Amino acid sequence: MTIAANPYIFGESLTGYMQNSKNLTKNLTKYYLCCAVILSSAIISGCGANKPSTNAAGGPPAALVKLQRVETSTVENSTEFVGTLEAKQRVSLKPQISGRIVQVTVAQGNFVKQGTPIIQLRPERSRASVDAAIASVNSQRGTLENAVAQVRANEAEIKQRTAEIKRYQADIVNRNSDVELANINYKRSEELAKAGAVARQNLDERRAQRNSAIAAREAAIQSLASAQSALQQAQSQWRGAVALVKQNESQLKRAQAETAVQVEDLSYNRVVAPVSGVVGDVPVRVGDLVNVGDSVTSIIQNDELDLRIPVPTNLSGQLRRGLAVALIDPNSGTQLSRGSINFIAPQVSSGDQAILTKARFPNNDQKLRDGQFVRARIIWSQGAGVKVPAVAVSRIGAQDFVFVAESETKNGKSQMVARQKPVKLGVMQGQDYQLVSGIQPGENLIVSGIQSLTNGAPIRPASQTASL
Repeated sequence: MTIAANPYIFGESLTGYMQNSKNLTKNLTKYYLCCAVILSSAIISGCGANKPSTNAAGGPPAALVKLQRVETSTVENSTEFVGTLEAKQRVSLKPQISGRIVQVTVAQGNFVKQGTPIIQLRPERSRASVDAAIASVNSQRGTLENAVAQVRANEAEIKQRTAEIKRYQADIVNRNSDVELANINYKRSEELAKAGAVARQNLDERRAQRNSAIAAREAAIQSLASAQSALQQAQSQWRGAVALVKQNESQLKRAQAETAVQVEDLSYNRVVAPVSGVVGDVPVRVGDLVNVGDSVTSIIQNDELDLRIPVPTNLSGQLRRGLAVALIDPNSGTQLSRGSINFIAPQVSSGDQAILTKARFPNNDQKLRDGQFVRARIIWSQGAGVKVPAVAVSRIGAQDFVFVAESETKNGKSQMVARQKPVKLGVMQGQDYQLVSGIQPGENLIVSGIQSLTNGAPIRPASQTASL
């Protein structure tokens, strides 16, 4: 508002102004009173145009809230645990030969099938050393063949000497018979010669025959001795040849084994995936020298994951294979997956007096990770019950409360009010609590704006906003 200049107030001289100061004060007082009245009227008028709805008795305005009807649904009797997921199979890849990396064919996070090449190596052993080993094997094989031939020759000689000995032994038997017959003839002739029945010449002939038979027998005995000595020598040579064969066989086996190792090393110049799965961290690079046993990466088979759950012994009576287990994200509280118990240890851990239990979870969408920290809820049983949203619960001290909407008649007029009720809650399932007692199905639960509500405060359901 613009105030017009008053020539009476703003005179030409200060002296005139001072003389009329009383009139000025009166005029200003009237002006300010007028402005105050106009401003108050404007404020009252504006407030009246946007005045919120009040309760029937003209009390405080009704709070705008959202309602949710309490209904019976499926609730779970469960116990929550925490743990870390483990891949069903995790394989560390280690080269079987020493060599320098010439190619890395995959990247971490890739899914690979069994037999997929992961790393190519240039082995330290060259093809020339393998060829030298093969040549050594061939040489040892030739030496062995010569030793075997010598054994066979010795065996043939032994067979020959044995036959000679048998022949000489038979000849000696015959020679003994000849000597005995010659002795008999000689003694008869000697008796006849003494009696003068035969001539002296006949006796001399018999003596010569006997001496000849004895000499032939001695010759046969000498031949037998020579054959037996030759047999012993052949047998000794045979034993030496057999020992040499065994030695050469051993040397050949060692050479063959060394050659097989070197040939196999050449075939191990590739590290391949032993199972299908996801490639883990690959810390090595092309040009790195790796030795036997060095870990170059890992393959994680995480289409299914296991969770180790230490269940207290006081719950052992409820444990059984096949019980449902829900995985919960510890940050958002949402369910990640649902699996079941597939293993229950037969003994109790002496340290924490718990029973090791394992649950397996499918991971078809690959959202779960090996080593991921999760909450797990073993669901002992399911049944009908009531759930209360967590946003509807307030706490005073150790007591939980909720507000429900009730219709109240006051001064002959009906209105909705918030009624505070104590409740007893069970475990939390997702974003809801299990209700043990306090309210009944069919009641209208207030699920918004509870921080500003008091018992008996008037409310206005959000669904009625458009009609009010």
